[in-house]
Amino acid sequence: MSGQIILVNGTSGSGKSTTCEEWVKRAGDFWLLYGIDHFMAGTFPAAFGHHGPRAHEGIEAVPRDGAGPDGPLRWRFGPQGTRAMAIFHEWIAAAAREGANIIVDHLLMQDPAVLQDCIWRLDGLPVLLVTLKPPYAVLTERVASRSMDKKLPVDLLGADAARKIVDRLSRLRPWFYDAVYANAVSDLEIDTLRHGPAEVCALVAARLEAGPGTAFARLREQFPQPGAAFAPAS
Repeated sequence: MSGQIILVNGTSGSGKSTTCEEWVKRAGDFWLLYGIDHFMAGTFPAAFGHHGPRAHEGIEAVPRDGAGPDGPLRWRFGPQGTRAMAIFHEWIAAAAREGANIIVDHLLMQDPAVLQDCIWRLDGLPVLLVTLKPPYAVLTERVASRSMDKKLPVDLLGADAARKIVDRLSRLRPWFYDAVYANAVSDLEIDTLRHGPAEVCALVAARLEAGPGTAFARLREQFPQPGAAFAPAS
């Protein structure tokens, strides 16, 4: 039998990583923990990330909607970014096919077509799609209060790496909110302003007990052509 997949979708500050960690701690059985944050920080080469010099080949932050170089940004995938995201989804699928339960935090935007790729690569597997969506003002406040405690790629970005990263992320944030929450289909949507991590986990557990997730099946009806995944952004 395939293992259960729980995909926790939400932007930075929504509580998705905290929820996944809390879920694994509370679980009585064996659950793997993985996610887009683990993947980008520990697997995806920094040189190809949106702070690196080869971002155009991987995941690049580009001006949004015709904005100037100092205006709002959005993500664009190059060939290595597209391939890496497909592999990320295949890893999730492989874990479930081996019978392991896995909870994953993700950024399921539709352009680039991350959502479309994910729903088809996980076809035939049990997936519960959970969206964590506090108000935008709350997300902004949570992210602003975080400290820059990660090891910075000074060798790639120069001595002012922290300033460059903070500036780029602040200009990406509005697009992340729009892109990640563009999809209204999920098995469970939770406002993490109203519900803390323990309550979120309880709501997810209750939804699992109520029956299998149906969101991915509904999304495959909405996006019926796997070949359209990762079409270039306009």
